[in-house]
Amino acid sequence: MPPLNAQGGVMLSMKKRSTRKAIILGAAFAIASTVLAGCATGAGDKAADKAPSKTADSTLAAMLPADIREAGVLKVGTEAFYPPFEYLDADNTTVVGLDMALFNAIGAELGLKVKVTNMAFDGLLPALDAKRIDVVVAAMTDTTARQAKYDFVDYFLTGQGIVVPAGNPKNVKTVEDMCGLKVAALEGSTQVSLLEKFNTEECSGNPITVTALATDADAMLQVHSGRADASFSQDAVARYNAQAEGGKGKFEIGNDQPLLPVLMGPMFGKDDAELRDTVQATVEKLIANGTYQSILDEHDLGSGAVTDVTVNGGTL
Repeated sequence: MPPLNAQGGVMLSMKKRSTRKAIILGAAFAIASTVLAGCATGAGDKAADKAPSKTADSTLAAMLPADIREAGVLKVGTEAFYPPFEYLDADNTTVVGLDMALFNAIGAELGLKVKVTNMAFDGLLPALDAKRIDVVVAAMTDTTARQAKYDFVDYFLTGQGIVVPAGNPKNVKTVEDMCGLKVAALEGSTQVSLLEKFNTEECSGNPITVTALATDADAMLQVHSGRADASFSQDAVARYNAQAEGGKGKFEIGNDQPLLPVLMGPMFGKDDAELRDTVQATVEKLIANGTYQSILDEHDLGSGAVTDVTVNGGTL
């Protein structure tokens, strides 16, 4: 298996992206005819701030690094084109989704204003390395390759999903069914790395033609246009896309159950152990008081709940 990269590895691909597309219809992730020309090219892109709305937990707040506690701001970096985890609300500016809801709750417990910056996916790790953001919150899969340079707080369990055209004309249900087909996925993602891994194992005699694209929306468009037989993404994302306004009736999910479940969560620099441990302890409190499960259920993602909040628990 080649070393994981970007979403699945230590170093993010530094290839420049000349264009990006956001597929948005209100708060939904729309497909095909609703493509809007959009751009997300750096840390200066549109951001949404959320101020704490409750009294902070003084014990948890005391765990924060002094500079963040004194500033009263937690700087979150994301790429807001990956619903239901992060996407743009109807105002085309505010970032919403499961990750954002969880971090708004974390910020409230810590007495911090959560400042969310939407940027290109390949800018997230450089921004974290340069301390322009405090944490990457972008449905990042916890992998052993990434753990060499970064730390994770694993607060969600997600599988993988295969999006196919409505009617599933090639009967794609399993990993083996993708062998010999054209499959699209998000550039630099864990899913691209998994497809490459399949080509060395399950599909070694009949490899998948892998197309890596700038956004998950682009991968869906490849399927819609017939240039790809399927797209491969996190299962929750695949199911959201297939049922979203603009996608309903055009796509379906090939696999009955999520494939290859893995842990995911916010990503921290190795030198940010104080912040990492504070977030871990805060999520544990949110689990204990029921807030965590309530947020997951509100986003129809309750099945991905974890009971133990691990640090670097990923084994992929």
